[in-house]
Amino acid sequence: MAPKLRLLAPRPTQLSQWERSLELGAGLDVLRRSQLFCDVQLQSSDGHLVLCHQVVLASCSEKLKKLMEQAKVPENGTQHASSDKIREAVTGATLPALSAVLDFIYAGQAQLCHAQVPELARLARRWELLSLQEALATVVASEEGGLTPEVVAGLFALGEPFGEQLGAAARSYVLGNFASCAMTEPFARWPQKVLEHLLKSDQLNVSSEEEALLWVTKWRAAKAGREETSVAILTAIRWPLMSLHSLETLSDMKPATPSSFADTVATRCKAAKVAHQGLETLPNVRQSFNGWWAGLGCAAKGGVIMAGQGCPGSKEAIKVKAVRPHEGTLLLLDASEEPGRVLQWFLRMHSGRSVAGKGSELDMTFEDMADIWSGPDDAFYILDRDAERVVQVRQGEAELVNQGTIRLERPCSVAVEGPDRAIYVLDREGSRVVRYVRGRAVQVAGGTEAGSGAAQLNAGPTGRIYAAKGGRLYISDTGNHRVQRWDPGAKVGITVAGGHGCGSGADQLSHPGGIWALDNGTVYVADVGNHRVMKWRDGAKAGVLAAGGYGPGDALHQLKEPVDVMVDATGALIVADLGNARLVRWAAPQVPTELLQALRG
Repeated sequence: MAPKLRLLAPRPTQLSQWERSLELGAGLDVLRRSQLFCDVQLQSSDGHLVLCHQVVLASCSEKLKKLMEQAKVPENGTQHASSDKIREAVTGATLPALSAVLDFIYAGQAQLCHAQVPELARLARRWELLSLQEALATVVASEEGGLTPEVVAGLFALGEPFGEQLGAAARSYVLGNFASCAMTEPFARWPQKVLEHLLKSDQLNVSSEEEALLWVTKWRAAKAGREETSVAILTAIRWPLMSLHSLETLSDMKPATPSSFADTVATRCKAAKVAHQGLETLPNVRQSFNGWWAGLGCAAKGGVIMAGQGCPGSKEAIKVKAVRPHEGTLLLLDASEEPGRVLQWFLRMHSGRSVAGKGSELDMTFEDMADIWSGPDDAFYILDRDAERVVQVRQGEAELVNQGTIRLERPCSVAVEGPDRAIYVLDREGSRVVRYVRGRAVQVAGGTEAGSGAAQLNAGPTGRIYAAKGGRLYISDTGNHRVQRWDPGAKVGITVAGGHGCGSGADQLSHPGGIWALDNGTVYVADVGNHRVMKWRDGAKAGVLAAGGYGPGDALHQLKEPVDVMVDATGALIVADLGNARLVRWAAPQVPTELLQALRG
């Protein structure tokens, strides 16, 4: 049902006095509808003529009063109703809208449909009808009337102010419901400045910055001749907020028809990739986005729960301390119960089976499972801290593999690398690394005691080690809040992440845990104390946020004490979110197909 507008303020004093002096019970509206004493004729945009009274219009606002004073009476001087009417053009107002305005002026109320609101708003402003502006703002903001995408898009299509109160309500609505408004017919008629202004707002609610770019491309295609203005609007897009995958795809895109718009998109995408390589400060994020992460941009809302608390279909409560890829599945070190167990987790089934420890068929008892590593030939390795040993499990059989002249002392972490299956153990409470291969043992990193020097380590019991190709080691030096790289044969380590004291800055870490290194030297660090995962490029002075980082919590964009991280074959991060008892996957969404089609032409 069409909403009813009601006058919120007293009607003009002149009208009330005139009604009483005429001694007409039905009032002014009867005179108008009966076409009695009408001396002004309004013409709608669709050619219809509407009769009314000059004195009534003049009493409604100073603007109408001046218009009536400027109007000219026909020179023939006749007093016949058919010839002495003053013609006043009403630009852009259809008959229904014009009739609704006059109903409001004469009767204090009017019936209208949602589609007429923009026209009424324009007339109310042009004629300075403050009471009508207030009534419109009240009814469209009420539950009965309600703002709709069509109404709001139509208001902005006017390309001119439409009242302070209504304008504030409409702006709030369009920013919160931008996609719905952009899908209406009036969106194509929005002026450049309107679209540009809205896109620059921090309050703009879009699912991703890619979506914001999509609406610009649609606005450009809606009307010919918008190439130059569309390029100008691109300054409102926050390019670094896009995912790295989107930026790379769009910067290399070859449109069917070359254009300055496509060239500008490609240029800005290439420049924006720098943000994902490393910035000391994060890009300016819109309020509707959960956060910004290097690689993912704002297209992702956070992580997807793969196992544990909050995972659909997951029946078991697990507390993952370590995660490793293994023969198309994952190996999880579950610390829910002492001494722990190893689960083989099947990615698409949201379930797993115990392959070591409680519930498994492995014929070996463990004292304190501290770490795991996946090796070739379906083998995996378990570091049993209290028993001070490394156990290899292969085809259901267990075997001790840390034989050598060096005896382990409170080991922390294990890694295996190379064709000779060299075993690296972060040992002696994280102060040294011992290498075992073919029955021989040698210390390859760290010193005789814990410390903060370049030749020392102070990882503590929560430190981790990662073995990259060629025997290059990355050590999470937890007590020194840094990650050290030790090259084969090196006497000292090189700080590749952190090293600037405990803190939450882009160049700092707080009690780092698990690490994962790529072949290009990029390192991902589970920054436990800061509830985030940081990405450090080789040689970078600071890292960039890769996951979490928005305080401890269990929302999808948050982490709580993440203790380990790995990168899967697709480049997605898988994080052992220990504080939330879950395993989460952080991946960059694909470039929206509709955006690619719109840009390719």
